[in-house]
Amino acid sequence: MSSLLEVISLSKVYKISRGLLTHAYHPAVRKVSFSIKEKEVFALVGESGSGKTTIGKVILRLERPTEGSVKLRGKDIWNMGKEYTKKVSAVFQDPLSSLNPYMKVRQIIEEPMVIHKLKDRKRRVEEVAQMVKLPMELLNRKPHELSGGQRQRVAIARAVSLFPELIVADEPTASLDATVRKEILDLFAELKERGISTLLITHDIRAVERIADRLAVIYSGMLMEMGTKEQVLKDPKHPYTKYLLENVPVKHPKERKVRLQEESVQEVLDKGCPFYWLCNQRVEACKQSIKEEVLDGRFVACNLY
Repeated sequence: MSSLLEVISLSKVYKISRGLLTHAYHPAVRKVSFSIKEKEVFALVGESGSGKTTIGKVILRLERPTEGSVKLRGKDIWNMGKEYTKKVSAVFQDPLSSLNPYMKVRQIIEEPMVIHKLKDRKRRVEEVAQMVKLPMELLNRKPHELSGGQRQRVAIARAVSLFPELIVADEPTASLDATVRKEILDLFAELKERGISTLLITHDIRAVERIADRLAVIYSGMLMEMGTKEQVLKDPKHPYTKYLLENVPVKHPKERKVRLQEESVQEVLDKGCPFYWLCNQRVEACKQSIKEEVLDGRFVACNLY
């Protein structure tokens, strides 16, 4: 299966003001590389602040990378123009904030078709609504008249209205209850069968178990482990992956009751493994460098291997 999208040595550094004349630099993403295949659900898993949403923004061309590149079928995405927005679309965490409150559902789904001057829009809107299992009677309602799950279906319908090759879905089920969450995840699996790949960005490593083909685990802007769903979930190698699997999903790292040692934290972040201070398997070498290995077809960034 050929690669649809390639992320190559991607880095993103933000400049942060520290007063009137001083500033600091925050590396949100550090030399991340992965590819997404045709008809694949690829999951990017990590806690808040891990850099996963920043990667999604770069892929959607909402942010420019500091270093590295992103290619769609071998073409640099920044050289593709309007063509790219037809091939790659987005679904965000809070559909209510991303849907126009003054437009009816039919208009929301139709809007990308109008922008790209597609014909036969009425038929296309109804076809897309059926694809995402959105009842036809909801097409004449406005977002505030819908449930959370229905609004997310509208957001997905809008995303697939141009029949893209890839959907970037950032925490699409985070605000939904368990039953609706399952239905939305299954919907992405069904879209895969229609030839639409998905980059699923989530903090919940267990949520990807239903539908992901492959997944990458990210921490503090760096990839910790990447492989097939079976490899990563059933036989995790990196201590951070094991941590995520052994604990209830933590969306915000500050909720962890773990005391970090303050000494040389920045030194380790600059040179070594960002998970060093939380890892119960750390060795001294982890302070200075990370050994990257490919084991049985999977990527692991850890000095233990």
